[in-house]
Amino acid sequence: MSAELDCLFAPHRVAVVGAGTKPTNLGHMVVRNLLESNFQGVVYPINPKHESIGGVPAFPSVLETPESADMAILCVPAAGVLGVVQQCAEAGIKGIVCLAAGFREVGPEGRAMEDKVVAVCRKNGMRLLGPNCLGLQVPERRLNATFAAHTPKPGNIALVSQSGALTAALIEWAIGKGIGFSKIATLGNAADVELAAMLDYLADDDDTHAAVVYAESISNAQAFTAAAKKFTARKPLIVYKAGRFAASAKAAVSHTGAMAGADSVYNAAFERVGVTRVLRISDLYHTIELLAADRPARKPTLAVVTNAGGPGVMSVDALAERGGRLAEVSETTLDALNEVLPTAWSHANPIDVLGDAPAKRYEAAISAAVGEADADGILVILTPQAMTDIIGSADAVIAAAATTTKPVLAVWMGGGAENEKATAKLAAAGIPTFEFPENAVDAFMNEVASQDAVDAAAASIPAPADDFTPDREKAAQLIASVPETGLLPETESKELFDAYGIPVALPRLATSADQAAKLADEMGYPVVAKIASPDITHKTDVGGVVVGPKNAEEVRAAYEQIVANATAAKPDARIEGVVIEQMVSAGNAELILGSTRDASFGQTIMVAAGGTSAEILKDSALQLAPVDAGLARRMVESLRIWPLIKGYRGAEGADVDALVKVITRFSTLVAEHPEITETEMNPLTVSPSGAIALDARAVIDRDALANPPAKYSHLGILPA
Repeated sequence: MSAELDCLFAPHRVAVVGAGTKPTNLGHMVVRNLLESNFQGVVYPINPKHESIGGVPAFPSVLETPESADMAILCVPAAGVLGVVQQCAEAGIKGIVCLAAGFREVGPEGRAMEDKVVAVCRKNGMRLLGPNCLGLQVPERRLNATFAAHTPKPGNIALVSQSGALTAALIEWAIGKGIGFSKIATLGNAADVELAAMLDYLADDDDTHAAVVYAESISNAQAFTAAAKKFTARKPLIVYKAGRFAASAKAAVSHTGAMAGADSVYNAAFERVGVTRVLRISDLYHTIELLAADRPARKPTLAVVTNAGGPGVMSVDALAERGGRLAEVSETTLDALNEVLPTAWSHANPIDVLGDAPAKRYEAAISAAVGEADADGILVILTPQAMTDIIGSADAVIAAAATTTKPVLAVWMGGGAENEKATAKLAAAGIPTFEFPENAVDAFMNEVASQDAVDAAAASIPAPADDFTPDREKAAQLIASVPETGLLPETESKELFDAYGIPVALPRLATSADQAAKLADEMGYPVVAKIASPDITHKTDVGGVVVGPKNAEEVRAAYEQIVANATAAKPDARIEGVVIEQMVSAGNAELILGSTRDASFGQTIMVAAGGTSAEILKDSALQLAPVDAGLARRMVESLRIWPLIKGYRGAEGADVDALVKVITRFSTLVAEHPEITETEMNPLTVSPSGAIALDARAVIDRDALANPPAKYSHLGILPA
């Protein structure tokens, strides 16, 4: 186990600095929580003005306790934290939990104060949780190092949150549901202990079988992706990431930049490392409830037992929407159900036991469904009707669930005292209970997805060998030649791709209509003519492209038209001439292959349906750079236009292997050159004969040329 955080999660002696005598004092609350939770270690209240706090002897400072504390909980104002941390360092204390607010979240002065505190901690080998956090709990050790009102029972789920208020609410909800936790940690400002450190620690924690995370932002992407991969190779990890629709102030110069929003990058990062993302906080609650039962489901197949047809249909709709399916009912199971159910039962899944079903009928039907090999989970729905034994039916579910290791989910619809008693019995027996069928189905599918992610993270996909060696020297020279604008011209951009073995339609520049016609004669017709200007990025938007001139006269006309259009649309643009290149026949599809730099996760790779409607269609796949051949293929196959690429209605399929090779070589280019901030080939035409880029652009960070960054520092995930 990564034991660095044992000082926080497994302390024997805990000092509470700033403990007062008033019940409303923050430190007093923390001392009371430690005592009332029956913490088995030693508690040292620290207050120079009082002899005792809550009946426990107090001490003037952490330097004057009988034994050095393992952890100190700081309940003093922000201005006093630095001095206390320095005393803790002198006393040999290794774990600090800082509950105080007033640091980076309040502005530059607070940030400077926070930085000083962190510097002292790192110099002395101390770990700091917070500041501006709720604290942490370890129910198994009866450790409540928070100012939350209560402590849940021990369990197998770890909860890590950037929100103390949400954590406090989750604790109260879990107590009401009878759900336990292995560890609870709130990160606050995460000045030292970040999410990555938590996941790295919890991956090795035998008491933790799964983790749920509430995150508002993720810093240190490489550390996070490494820790998340380590965790998900062993256990499910569920994340609710808030702030999905925060507007970006970045002005994109490519389709890739416009389409790769911050939230889509988080999706790509989570997918890459095996994280299951939920989009509603209710999903987080419901998934916690199912994970707490510790009955993993690996197939998205449900058997539904219900006394009402309508809610049964609702569950089927919800299951289909999430990509699950109803379990196939075998002849053996049908025979077993026919023996215990009335003739009018549904004879199919959902298993409708009818509105007059007594508790024994429920139990018999659930027991038969449990034995169905195709069912990986059992969903039991009850609606209260005049003859319904609400509590007895709950007992029937409990009895049947005891005979299986499959997850059994209960939906007790309605309300009233009887319903509350029944759901309380179910919860006490470890049966997840939900208000509506859709909630239960979502929780089930989230658990299946999390188990799939664990399996995928543990698997390795061999990549086919590519023995091409890039011309790195030529690429470096081209990048270094970028003009002051930072935009590499089209010809140089294509030559850059060519240096990495990517097929491109290399252009030739004409500075007059006659020269354009001569170049076209040499290439062969038809050709494509495009405006050449460092100030015009999207050429079609200014009428700067003419496709298909078939002779010299048409090429001359195209030249004059393009220059006139560009001059009218962009009067201040520098016009260098018109680029002529050989026209490539239409293939199976036109794609965009591009990269852009995300503020959190670094360089990303995007494959998308191309053409002028690219940003409208938004048929794209995004991944963190670099990508291997297996991941590149999955990206292509995930596109809605995949049928066109592989061959639709008898059409010959494109050379997908060639396309995959282009994507991986492009990825290598991006990974090896941190000076590239954004680049794109659009369109990238794919056909049975291969893949070729018809247009290209690259944006270069000139500061990175002058001050080269560390290798791979621009990547959110390190190459394997």
